[in-house]
Amino acid sequence: MHPKVIVTVDGKPVAGAFYERLVSLVITDRDGKRSDSVAIELADGPPDYLALPRRGAVIRVQLGYVETRVRDMGAFVVDEVSGNCLPYALRITGRAADLRDGKLKERKERHWDRKSLSDIVKQLADENGLTPVITGSIGSHVYDWLGQQDESDMHFLERLAGRHNALFTVKDGRLVFSAKGTGTSASGAALAIVTIAPQRMITGSCRFQFADRGKFKKVVAYYQDRDKAKRTEVGVDADPKGEATFRIPEPFASIAEADKAAEAKARELMRGGLSASVTVPGDTSIRAGAPLVFEGVRPGLDGEKLVIETATHRFSKPQGYLTEIAAKSRK
Repeated sequence: MHPKVIVTVDGKPVAGAFYERLVSLVITDRDGKRSDSVAIELADGPPDYLALPRRGAVIRVQLGYVETRVRDMGAFVVDEVSGNCLPYALRITGRAADLRDGKLKERKERHWDRKSLSDIVKQLADENGLTPVITGSIGSHVYDWLGQQDESDMHFLERLAGRHNALFTVKDGRLVFSAKGTGTSASGAALAIVTIAPQRMITGSCRFQFADRGKFKKVVAYYQDRDKAKRTEVGVDADPKGEATFRIPEPFASIAEADKAAEAKARELMRGGLSASVTVPGDTSIRAGAPLVFEGVRPGLDGEKLVIETATHRFSKPQGYLTEIAAKSRK
């Protein structure tokens, strides 16, 4: 099949010379709060130099195949333009528009009383002009008191995600807050499982590693007992084969909150140490956060439950369109 790329800058299609001089285009789709990015390399030079895009311009990319269809891969704000002379080349990079703009990085100080996680996330999404997508029962937890203390909404959401063994991401105008490993798209729909069989892999691209991680028998969190006016600990069992105790230094406002954080940390520490990477022919349906499984590759790897951390969609004239996948264990 023949790869197809469509690019617009500030809503206007680029000229034909752009495609003639396009050397490579890379879109990196990341799981969680880390910003997605685009990197474009172009051949440049006399007598007809390419126009330099302004920093802050919005680039929208569609990617796919002539024979099937193209998929919208998102909007990116140009944050850097660089180049070489003799020989001439031009490089343009940008980051996801949703995380580049808005108030997500402004520091704030406030608190909530008797509010559910869902209520809090919805308020933050509304304040930042985003549509909230909260999956499953994760939003039902009610906080007696919760403070945002001189921290940005982004940092605050990251902290909440850690407490609830969850992740948050901002894509396509939506703030998604979901349990880790559930594979949720920006629309809130479940992402399909990506199955990797030998015939799908680019030869020589598959790598895997089982790493032995530190084992903790117990996780301890602390909360301030107001009645007794002292700090009290809550313990949760983790790996029965472990010996050490993992202690969360941050104090919590209630026993329920401390217990929730300890449970989330225990689940995180119990995740297996399997990581894997593989390259396949370009597939725009492969997205970060999707579940992944190997099938018919080798015993010990087949059937292991993984989640895609990064999906890198790479187009170049010599190689065509490829998708590079990096994944890790999920539980």
